[in-house]
Amino acid sequence: MPNMGKRPRVIFARVGWMIAYDGPQPGDGQPIGGGSYNNGNIGDEAYNFRVTKGRLYGFFQPSMSSADNINLGRIAPTAAQSSSVDGVLVVFLARNPVRGGSVIVGWYRNAKLWRQRISPSPGKPKKLGHFSEALAADCVLLPTNKREFPIPVQVTGGFGRSNVCYSLEADGSEKAGSWIGSAVDYIAGYEGPNQLVEPDGLIGDAISSGQGFGLKPADRRAVEDHAMKRADRYFRDQGFAIQNVSRSRSYDLECSKKNQVLHVEVKGTTTPGSQVLLTRNEVKQAQDERHACALFILHSIVLKRGKATGGVAVVRWPWEPDDKHLQPITYVYQVA
Repeated sequence: MPNMGKRPRVIFARVGWMIAYDGPQPGDGQPIGGGSYNNGNIGDEAYNFRVTKGRLYGFFQPSMSSADNINLGRIAPTAAQSSSVDGVLVVFLARNPVRGGSVIVGWYRNAKLWRQRISPSPGKPKKLGHFSEALAADCVLLPTNKREFPIPVQVTGGFGRSNVCYSLEADGSEKAGSWIGSAVDYIAGYEGPNQLVEPDGLIGDAISSGQGFGLKPADRRAVEDHAMKRADRYFRDQGFAIQNVSRSRSYDLECSKKNQVLHVEVKGTTTPGSQVLLTRNEVKQAQDERHACALFILHSIVLKRGKATGGVAVVRWPWEPDDKHLQPITYVYQVA
């Protein structure tokens, strides 16, 4: 007998890569990848995270072999003949155009999913449509420096050639592949930055990852990884067990020993380190009196041919950033 209903209602949808998914913007003009249509056109998914009256309207291109319809029976067997189904987790993934590999870019919780494309979509140009709808409060768009959860593609048990992957097989049994459960668990436990509610996540991705202007993405990653390794070693030497939580939290390391838990923010920079950049969520976390926090800075890192070495460590522990030491570098203006 097929296994019915252990796994939550979930669908994985492949789209093109964008930063904001809020329509064409300078430096973020159209989806990269996601199918041949995006080569010369702006795909409907370009607006997947545009908030319209508190809601989002998501598009993804289903398999052409299914007449552009969603097979709702492979999400909820009871909805096999329905025109829509509620309570679905819609997970969007895209191929990282710089580092390669398919990763989760965002998701809609408690979404309504239609069998057929709905058009027009509120808040989008005419003729553009959607398959899913959700409250913006139930949705997360990951800043690009947090888009790291990998989705296996075109391997046994992985995501196939189609642009959608259902959680159930045609007979209602759970689709094989432990990655599905792992992805659902990752989303359920995610407490990190959400670009929908913290637009300055764009700034954090653009400049704070490498703590310097002009670094290439690969160089920023090398600096970041080097600093994380040094921080891990430092706190292990202090007797802590270390967990890297940078994918799902607004801080980087969770360090524990006996009854003590320490949240550590890690910053790496090729500069002398007199200043580091913090996002709003990072400051909020550090100022929360319920948590013990530390700041680990590795400055003066030497970057040569994509390899990061050296650096001088500075540790602030305990770390409780005072407002007098914080300087705003940008504002978000909501246009009425």
